[in-house]
Amino acid sequence: MNQVIDFLIVIFVVLLFASIYRKRPTERVLFWLLGWFFVLLHFLGLLFHPTGVTGQTVQDIAALWALILCGVCFVLSLEVFRGNAVRWVAVLYLIGIPWSAAVTLAALPHTSPAGLLVCACAGEIGTLILAIAFYRTNWKLLSALLPLIAACSVWLVVSLLHGDVNAVVEVILTQCFSLNAVLFSFEQRRLTAGTGTVSLALYAWAAVWALGEVLSRIAPDLVVNAEIWNLPKYFVASGMILVLLEEEIHSAKIASEQYRLLFAGNPHPMWMYDRDTLAFLQVNDAAVTHYGYTKEEFQRMTLLDVQPDGCSEAPMELRTTEPKQLSGPWEHKRKDGSIVQADIASHPLILEGREVAFALMQDVTERQRLHKQLVLQAHHDILTGLPNRALFEERMKRTLAHASEYGHQSALLCLDVDRFKQINDTYGHVAGDLCLKEIAQRLGERLRSVDTLARTGGEEFALLLYDISESSESERVAEAMLDALKPPVQIDGFEIELAVSIGIAIYPEDGETAAGLWRDADTAMYRAKNRGGAQYVRVSKAISVSASEASDVEVSLRRALKNGDFEIHYQPQMTMDGQLYGLEALVRSRDPFLQKMSPARFIPIAEESGLIVPLGNWVLEEVCRQSREWMNDGLPPVRVAVNLSPLQLTRFDFSKKVMDTLNRHKLSPRILEFEVTESTLMPETGHAFDQIEVLARMGIRFSVDDFGTGYSSLGRLHQLPVDSLKIDQSFIERIAETKGTYPIVQAIISLAHSLGMKVIAEGVENDEQMSQLRLLGCDRIQGFFFKRPLPAAQATEYLRSMEGLWHAVA
Repeated sequence: MNQVIDFLIVIFVVLLFASIYRKRPTERVLFWLLGWFFVLLHFLGLLFHPTGVTGQTVQDIAALWALILCGVCFVLSLEVFRGNAVRWVAVLYLIGIPWSAAVTLAALPHTSPAGLLVCACAGEIGTLILAIAFYRTNWKLLSALLPLIAACSVWLVVSLLHGDVNAVVEVILTQCFSLNAVLFSFEQRRLTAGTGTVSLALYAWAAVWALGEVLSRIAPDLVVNAEIWNLPKYFVASGMILVLLEEEIHSAKIASEQYRLLFAGNPHPMWMYDRDTLAFLQVNDAAVTHYGYTKEEFQRMTLLDVQPDGCSEAPMELRTTEPKQLSGPWEHKRKDGSIVQADIASHPLILEGREVAFALMQDVTERQRLHKQLVLQAHHDILTGLPNRALFEERMKRTLAHASEYGHQSALLCLDVDRFKQINDTYGHVAGDLCLKEIAQRLGERLRSVDTLARTGGEEFALLLYDISESSESERVAEAMLDALKPPVQIDGFEIELAVSIGIAIYPEDGETAAGLWRDADTAMYRAKNRGGAQYVRVSKAISVSASEASDVEVSLRRALKNGDFEIHYQPQMTMDGQLYGLEALVRSRDPFLQKMSPARFIPIAEESGLIVPLGNWVLEEVCRQSREWMNDGLPPVRVAVNLSPLQLTRFDFSKKVMDTLNRHKLSPRILEFEVTESTLMPETGHAFDQIEVLARMGIRFSVDDFGTGYSSLGRLHQLPVDSLKIDQSFIERIAETKGTYPIVQAIISLAHSLGMKVIAEGVENDEQMSQLRLLGCDRIQGFFFKRPLPAAQATEYLRSMEGLWHAVA
């Protein structure tokens, strides 16, 4: 009956440790669980009572093995052996196998004393090796362990000399659990009720066999209840559970202290509030400083009290039961009435049965102001404050859609300032800038609020008339524009005469697409300029025919693609310390027609005609071929930046084509960097976003080209795997001027660095620009100041000359 009770108690212990392991899966708990499982097997074996000698022998061996394996598991649970499979194997070989072999031989009838002596001595030697190998620097532990090994060895030899085979088993079990007791007690850094209980109970467990041997000799007739010998086991189990409980309490105290330090000393405002009433429960010192209320005042307030006047309901995010990494920005009101923008990160908690939330606030007022400023600058011309080309195109798109839906007419007017270069050369660029501002002001005064005037280029403007009753209305507006500019501009005592040439295209009379209207109006504007300027010209059939230049360009593009009349020039990109970071691939044409015009002229036509896709594929193939050729010639890998068109990114197979090209030339994706325009980041280009994600996962880097000149979704910029921003050369060329673009460049660099991105300045042409960029912490530069774009052969020689000054591709 006692054995059944012991078996049931150990089952409970095993289940308890299994439950603990589910919640706390550490190696120590695992080995403790395994150890008690072997104790369970030990008691299970004792429940059977075989009658034959063989059955009794098997039962004895199984029971003894279970105790030996229990002791080995307890040894493996010690800190010095955790997480090291080699040491686990060492323990098994040094003590587990010799001890198991020795007790097996001792349990067998008619065993050989010599074999038993060899196995027992092997276990003693293994124990000695284990102690010296893993605890040789701990002299206190060795001073306790070595006498134990020596005493057990003497006991073993004496027992074998007297032919007492059963004593060999007692010696091994005594040494097994004595070893656990010594190692466990010396491992503890602090004495607690749990560690003390385990240590003493292990010593008591180890003493059971020695005490039994002593009693059998001095009092052979004394009968001791078997349950007394089992008591140390249960104390060991209780102590182990107590150790785990103490560690949980200790960890909770540390976590509580860390939370207190995090909460009290955090530089950001933090608070805890009731999720039902939104009442503040606790606030830290930073919240007191930031909001101006005392802690006592906070105790009488709710989150509604820090919202601006007029907000009577709390956002649902404040009552949520889900953790919020970041939400906002929200407007909060300080005690002095000032409003701040705040991002809130919150986490729901249950505190003393109460549903609360823990929140951290970050003041993003300055960041939001900068964001709004950048958005405004991304949509507007810096000099005149007018909408830029990107915003104008977006409004034109909406205007034409509205006109199409309701059957209205709209008009596009393209304006170019006459002889503006002469003004700049005669009076200086400052005077030229003042003239542009004056033109913007005068023209804007003659327009309706629904019309849009934009500066679309250096001295180019565009006007969109939202809704006109008849086409002649556009001519009256053009005349008003010309009249507005007739009075000369007074600048520094000089009278400067201003005039513009205007081209007019009517929707839907002259075209039904924005691109077609713009092309025709632009052509009409140049016709007006060729006639002497200071006049307007309406689009006519003849002008539309002259716009066929675009068709000629398209034909030439197709011919050049077929005949292989394109080539790549490479312009170096440098780090601020003079190292070569990489090259930008720039397409040039040998076609007689195309080579007479800038790529900035035929690339838009390639975009419009869809030829940009095969052209882009050729550029990718040529860049990879050239990169492989350089590497075969012994040059290290160099990163090459390739411009991508949004059309390429909308192709579903583009990422596969890129990877196939890289694999065909045996190149790493890391040698490529793709430059995308800001328009690619528009929310409508969802498939392009997906392609960018796929390509980035391959290892290809991305940069945003001409940042600041177009419209980009700044709200989504940080979500993309963009590594760098390229500041457009229009900002760089005026960075050193008084009232120039220095603050804008500074803001862009600050924004990029706050998003973890690098910054490339393109169009750097002089020392002064270089000095300003270095001062602002720009990362890389590109421009004529260092090197013009080079044909492949010259680029090869340049790369050889830069050996040792390369920025590693990573």
